[in-house]
Amino acid sequence: METSLRYGVEEKQLLLHAKENFLLDKSFYLQIHGKLNTHSGAASGVAQVKKKFFPELLTSLDVGAKFDSKPYEFTYDIQGKKTIPLTDNGLLSIDLKGGYNFNPGLKVGKSRGVVELSYKIFNFTEDQDLKVKAGYNLVKQKPYFQIRENNWTLNADISGGWSVIYDL
Repeated sequence: METSLRYGVEEKQLLLHAKENFLLDKSFYLQIHGKLNTHSGAASGVAQVKKKFFPELLTSLDVGAKFDSKPYEFTYDIQGKKTIPLTDNGLLSIDLKGGYNFNPGLKVGKSRGVVELSYKIFNFTEDQDLKVKAGYNLVKQKPYFQIRENNWTLNADISGGWSVIYDL
């Protein structure tokens, strides 16, 4: 199980986050996310059933259904990712990510798409790896960046949004 502590400018409260993947067969899996607000005690969760397609063509293409407890809704989701290495060792790459989420009850959909330049630095210091991403959100038309060091992740965007994640 992946667990983390998360704090961001939007929530302004510490969240305990947990995620687990359960392999149902070779290409189907169940993914469960949950979060607990450490200030208010409010809990919420997401359960998704996904199927992977074309792993040899794309880095990933997932199609599935999702249930979110807050807001209480059921949606269909498709998401894809393609990584294009820019160096032979794969440490510098461009990631293309996109998806579409459709709510059949409201008959509305929400698209998402980003382009990221990613650079991995192994042994940045002794026992410390670093990953730096600079990206552009095509839907929100907003650049952002991410710095990830072993357990710590800092996310920020140009409009002042930020979050910190510590993986437990």
